[in-house]
Amino acid sequence: MPSQPHTADHSRLTAFGDHLIALHDDLRRDIAALREEASRLPADGDSPDPLVLPERLHSHCLSFCEALDAHHTTEDQSIFPFLAQEHPELSEVLDRLTSDHRTMATLLIDLRKVAATPSAPDFHADLERLSVELLTHLDREEHYLVPVLNSLTHFPGH
Repeated sequence: MPSQPHTADHSRLTAFGDHLIALHDDLRRDIAALREEASRLPADGDSPDPLVLPERLHSHCLSFCEALDAHHTTEDQSIFPFLAQEHPELSEVLDRLTSDHRTMATLLIDLRKVAATPSAPDFHADLERLSVELLTHLDREEHYLVPVLNSLTHFPGH
């Protein structure tokens, strides 16, 4: 029956918006775990010795930074251009989200630099700035994009 593939395709598309939420939830868990791990370190300036990042925290931080960067690259190169074409009314929102990505890219560069050095006096502050930007951005993206993604009748590659 022709209606079954359409229903299956629609379910798969609806799952795309839900999948975005699941990816975001993973990022939320990762940043929370990173913040928790970092909270065990002395606060900036609390120790006469330079703050040294333990290897596990350094590794976790770099993995998180790579995952977030990859997520934003996918959105900027695939999802946002498609949505801009299909939903021109979202152009202002997509511009704002793209701007958020640029801001977070700069913060990620700063965080990577700090995490890569033996002493990291600004690690807590950089991580907090990234956390606030990221959590605000994820909420904004879900608010504006998930309803649209869940209503799509087609998507490239589907």
